Amino acid sequence: MRLFFLLLLPLLMLAQEQPSILEKMARPQVSLQSAWLSPAAFKGYNGTVRTSKQSLRISNGFGGIALSRWYFHWNDEQSLPFYRGKTPIKNMQRIKLFGNYYHRFNDRWAMIAMLNVNATYEQELYGDAVGAGVMAFFSYRVGADHAIQMGAFVNYHPVTTLALPAIGYSYRARADDGFQMVLGFPRAYIGYHPARGYLVRAGFVYSQAVIRLANDSGIAPAGYIEAADYQASFGVRIQFDGGWELNTDLFYAFSREMQLYDSGAHKTDAYRIEPTAGAMLRLTYAF
Repeated sequence: MRLFFLLLLPLLMLAQEQPSILEKMARPQVSLQSAWLSPAAFKGYNGTVRTSKQSLRISNGFGGIALSRWYFHWNDEQSLPFYRGKTPIKNMQRIKLFGNYYHRFNDRWAMIAMLNVNATYEQELYGDAVGAGVMAFFSYRVGADHAIQMGAFVNYHPVTTLALPAIGYSYRARADDGFQMVLGFPRAYIGYHPARGYLVRAGFVYSQAVIRLANDSGIAPAGYIEAADYQASFGVRIQFDGGWELNTDLFYAFSREMQLYDSGAHKTDAYRIEPTAGAMLRLTYAF
């Protein structure tokens, strides 16, 4: 599955190792997240859709599980060209299992690998909803604060498979004071700590997923949607005593696209969605 939520950021952060990195990686944590996108129109049509998302993630630095559910609220959906006499899609869900591997060769070189198995679907969890991804990454430290990352990732899904090289740069990515920066794809950000425990950041993220539609779908029975977007964001992270962390972001989805596939995985159409604004709130507890 083309899930670019194989985020480059966590891998870049692991690449800048500190003496206590293995202890920190082994520490389990639980995260609850809510996100919202305001109504957005399909380009050239009057119909709009508003989206919300709820997620639960249980993990540590070596792996974990993430469960997500999206809700869609439509207005004037009858005007949309893919409308089939019923609500196009009310909700969808994702199950993702993932694992990470980290190995340090010497003071400058390290390797990070990430494997995930995932399924994103409307109702029926069949084999054609399941995808997998693997990412292998080498990091080279240039001095105490700088690091360069080089590698590749492959995402497999029955509808489409993607393989791309990846390269990134990080500056003080694990710092808890002053400036820090991560430049890469699909995520990049610049942050500043105004005080210990506080991080103000701005950046962008690109995400993409293939969704297996229901057998009686209001869009394409037993078909698929490939959704992709770019989001710019501005937010704050606050770390509290006792293992609690709060993240909140405002974001703007400035480029969104939806491609439709029939039950035979043949592309039938594509639509662009107008830009829209949203917000995210995530609460994490580390044991």
